[in-house]
Amino acid sequence: MNEDEVIYICPKCFQVCDTEIECHQHFMVKCNTGEPGDTRRRPIYDHYGHIVSRAPRWYLEAVGWVETT
Repeated sequence: MNEDEVIYICPKCFQVCDTEIECHQHFMVKCNTGEPGDTRRRPIYDHYGHIVSRAPRWYLEAVGWVETT
């Protein structure tokens, strides 16, 4: 994992930092955004081609809503 692709994000206000800090009485979530062109940067689609969430896969993995690929 390249450290240039790691960010920390607050799931409540979406503040982004390059180091882990406390925000809203909890620590920010560590996210590996992937390299440019990585499919984890795209939203998730169901088997019919409909968008399941507009959030990129890396965010959904970081907050535990989908399994890490």
